[in-house]
Amino acid sequence: MATKVIGIESGYSAGVVEIPYNEGTEVAVGEEVIFKDAEEKEEYGVVKYFNRDAVEDDKVLFTSKILRRATPNDIQKVDSHIELSRAAIKKCKSVVEKLGLYMNVFRAGYSFDGNRLQFMFTSDDRVDFRELVKELAKVLQKQIHLRQIGPRDRAKMIGGFGKCGRPLCCSTWLGKLESINMEMVRMQALESKGSSKLSGACGKLLCCLKYEVESYRDLRKTVPRIGALVKLKKIGEGTVIAVDILNQKIKVLVQGGEPTVVKVEEVEKVLK
Repeated sequence: MATKVIGIESGYSAGVVEIPYNEGTEVAVGEEVIFKDAEEKEEYGVVKYFNRDAVEDDKVLFTSKILRRATPNDIQKVDSHIELSRAAIKKCKSVVEKLGLYMNVFRAGYSFDGNRLQFMFTSDDRVDFRELVKELAKVLQKQIHLRQIGPRDRAKMIGGFGKCGRPLCCSTWLGKLESINMEMVRMQALESKGSSKLSGACGKLLCCLKYEVESYRDLRKTVPRIGALVKLKKIGEGTVIAVDILNQKIKVLVQGGEPTVVKVEEVEKVLK
């Protein structure tokens, strides 16, 4: 049985932290709270959801809890970090350039107490940022953490709109980012669409390719594959040259005739 949790978007890490949900906990979506983080320190965050199944049970912070609703003084303290974060990003990018590192730093977040500073970046390769951490700690006088994330996680964090015109699934309701592969594309006969139409804001395959793949897998069981030799009930034998899985139709090149579109139930037998 999945653990019921409260999801809190951490101001420090920008990720959603899940803590155990108790029926006595009175919270509302969008409420600003102070909670205990994994290091037993006070942290600021915004409630994203509550009384929901955990995305991953082994990542729930079972020792954490909401300490209080954020007070005006708490919020003022958090707001004072915004300008400091912008300055920290500029400084980090300057040091990155000086050290010749291939990384794109796009976010800096201060902990609630202001003693820790976490930078997030993307890179095509693994980055040795030990010298960068030393330099930043010396200049900014803070405990420095650097976190490399992938393009899908960055899109989830930043948000935006998909090809459908709606807010990105990953940044609104989609919890765990699951693997999307070309087999899902082939299963739905979408190879001809081209990579630009199959890629999301992150540049990777669209998460929504997974939503209907099981239905297509079931529908494919009754549809002959392209290249199959079939015997039709009324017009003889032919070779399948195209398939319409969703509508359960195939295009058949009949021997000595023209390409013909027929329903799957018109196939009497798959010969080869």
